[in-house]
Amino acid sequence: MRGLSRLLWPDFLRADPKLAFYGLFMAYGSSFGQTYFISQFGGEIRRDFALSDAAFGTIYGSATLLSAAVIVYTGALVDRIDLRKWTFCLLTVCAVACAALGAVQGPITLFIAIFLLRQSGQGLMSHTNGHSLGRYSRVGRGKAIAFGSYGYPLGEASFPILAVTGIALLGWRETWFSLAAVYLAIYLPLALWLLRGHDARYARYEAAEDNRPTPSAAPAPQQELHPAKTARSWRRKEVLRDPRFYLVLPGMLAPSFNITGLLLHGVRIAETKGWSAELWAGSLILYAAASIPVGILFGGFVDRFGAARGLPLMLPGSVFGCLLLGIGDAPWTAAGFMILNGITAGMVSVLFVALWAESYGTRYLGEIKAMMTALMVFSSAAAPPLLGWMLDSGWSIGRIGVFCASYAAIGWVLSLFAMRGYAAARN
Repeated sequence: MRGLSRLLWPDFLRADPKLAFYGLFMAYGSSFGQTYFISQFGGEIRRDFALSDAAFGTIYGSATLLSAAVIVYTGALVDRIDLRKWTFCLLTVCAVACAALGAVQGPITLFIAIFLLRQSGQGLMSHTNGHSLGRYSRVGRGKAIAFGSYGYPLGEASFPILAVTGIALLGWRETWFSLAAVYLAIYLPLALWLLRGHDARYARYEAAEDNRPTPSAAPAPQQELHPAKTARSWRRKEVLRDPRFYLVLPGMLAPSFNITGLLLHGVRIAETKGWSAELWAGSLILYAAASIPVGILFGGFVDRFGAARGLPLMLPGSVFGCLLLGIGDAPWTAAGFMILNGITAGMVSVLFVALWAESYGTRYLGEIKAMMTALMVFSSAAAPPLLGWMLDSGWSIGRIGVFCASYAAIGWVLSLFAMRGYAAARN
């Protein structure tokens, strides 16, 4: 019975259930700013404003690039602002962003609306999920981050269906206006309720930080076995001088590049391969279904062995998934692509927040993670215009799939060297 109790209600949920569900809530709520949701409206937007694949990809990518540049500064604010005030402001901006896309009148306002969606949804809500769980989790950080990351596959499974249904019943603009109302009337009050009692949580965090060694002090060997409590906190400029960071960077960026570019142009890919749009959208459920169990299993792996040892495991799914999409035309290859990339996504959702917290500490986790988020957003911003140009230039889907797989493979090889550096420092 005790084992069953721990399975149904694990340690991190018993320690702070509201924090765990807050993280889940923020991850799920980020869906409105994610490519898999916005791309469902791509056909209507391109048709209403007479945009080519390359033109829409350029607007989308440029807005995402601007979001990446801005989040380096906005993301660091979460280190200094009370989490409740931060959440109130962020969800208000989310509602404004949704309404803005519903009201667009041309390419310029489309650019502004997409920037707001990417900054508040894909950027800051995702950032807040990882930051809050990475910073305040007292036990089972890896599993807590994995639990919070469940919001992403849940969103991937439900939001595209909501988009298709909303477009059919209400129209694409009215769907965005309705979403804005939901965020203000329902999402915001629930998020603030989950943060009741945050003063006590923050006091515990500050007390734990006061017991950390100073930057000049070396932690004792026996303390290093629990890096969440003993690692000194690095500033962002120190991380940029760490050679390990540049080894792990390509592998960190490859999944966001590949999945963003391929999903945004998914309707075109489906048409080229003779698949229905419903088949492609429906296969996103498999992406979500694969990432959920992998995330929780990988969270346990990280808690036991450390995040660094998980680096070589995350990219094979992206490599082989992109190859499969490139070389296969049978309908089942769409499912295979989603499952394999879902496995990678489940690992990525846990790995990097835990790695930064283990290796660089948690006091400045907001500014460090903001930089990492910005880099990932830059990567995802580069994909839509580049893949759009490839499609307009006559590249085959097979050639594009091999290109994406090769990028992931390079990151995979470099991650083997990065693992040695991070694992050696942990031991």
